[in-house]
Amino acid sequence: MSDEDYTSSRLMEFLRQAPEQGLLNSAVAKSRFIAVEQVFTELNGSERRDIRMIDVDTLCARLHKIQGSTIRREVVELYKARVQAALTDYFAWLENPTSFSSIGGESSRGIKRTAVSDRETSLETHALEEIALSTSERRPDLVSIPLRENVTVFVANVPLDLTEQEASKIARVIEALVQGSATGKSRAQ
Repeated sequence: MSDEDYTSSRLMEFLRQAPEQGLLNSAVAKSRFIAVEQVFTELNGSERRDIRMIDVDTLCARLHKIQGSTIRREVVELYKARVQAALTDYFAWLENPTSFSSIGGESSRGIKRTAVSDRETSLETHALEEIALSTSERRPDLVSIPLRENVTVFVANVPLDLTEQEASKIARVIEALVQGSATGKSRAQ
């Protein structure tokens, strides 16, 4: 291993090639690549030349401070987790490429895939919804339904010529999602 292996460009190259080599699931590699790309805009010269010097917490704090209110804290936290995972996996791969196993990037050769944690999914979904809503004009095909304090559901692509039968079908799908209901329990069993 040379010092050249520890440059930011080599990490990016690893993330691009990992799915092709069966080291990481394609979606995981892509999400990590995007996070690294966004966060690494704040690297200083020495960190760019030697990624072993990166303190991910400090780097993300710089990103959030510089970007100010244009990037939400949840997004920064998501990026931080993905950048840390990308660095950890990359260093492990450099250390021993033949016995490499991802810390959570599910190899594309893997038979069993573990589910993403509910918390990470929730944070990501919330962040993506906020980004979509804050950066776009009001969409005529997007209906917002306030359920309770701090909980709003957005229904997209509702056709203007929605029939009563189609509305009923949508309602039945939503009712099936109710946790603990008799309808939900009977369908799950």
